[in-house]
Amino acid sequence: MKRRAVLSRSGWILGSAVFGTGLISAIEGCQSKVKREEEWTLDNDQLELVKALADTIIPKTDTPSASDVGVPRYIDLLLHDVFEPDAVREFEEGLATLSAACQAQAGKPFLLLSQQQQHDFLLSIEKDIYAVDAEREMPFYLTFKKLCVAIYFTTEQGIKQNLVYNPIPGGYQGDVPLESGDRIEVGNEM
Repeated sequence: MKRRAVLSRSGWILGSAVFGTGLISAIEGCQSKVKREEEWTLDNDQLELVKALADTIIPKTDTPSASDVGVPRYIDLLLHDVFEPDAVREFEEGLATLSAACQAQAGKPFLLLSQQQQHDFLLSIEKDIYAVDAEREMPFYLTFKKLCVAIYFTTEQGIKQNLVYNPIPGGYQGDVPLESGDRIEVGNEM
């Protein structure tokens, strides 16, 4: 065996001894990410309801829908990793209450309604909410709607396909004309 080959092989052996634990940790890290798919907070029925609600709030037009940019999975990720157990329980109860209200009002579950019926149902809920005194606690539907919109506009597609990003150095212009059909411009202070 030549000296160069011996040095090369001994380098591999030393390298594997030094970096072997790091490699094993990296592989285990990948495995935990694969297992993460099984740890979602919402079950499939709840996730489908969240998807249908989010897509009714932000439907697909010439821009992507809420589910196209991953809003339902992100909500589930927040429930799993960020929200306190009480908030998760309240969220799940809110979904159940909304589903029961739909069953009572429309005679079928939200998922079995047509898109127009889904829209009309959510519109009726929103009108009922705004007809009541604003001093009470924010209802689940408005919280859910704000969450969907906030998540949607934190995604790359949500921002780039709906807003005009126009970073302009210089002074503040407070009175900018806005024509019908114009998209809102956002600058450096998003």
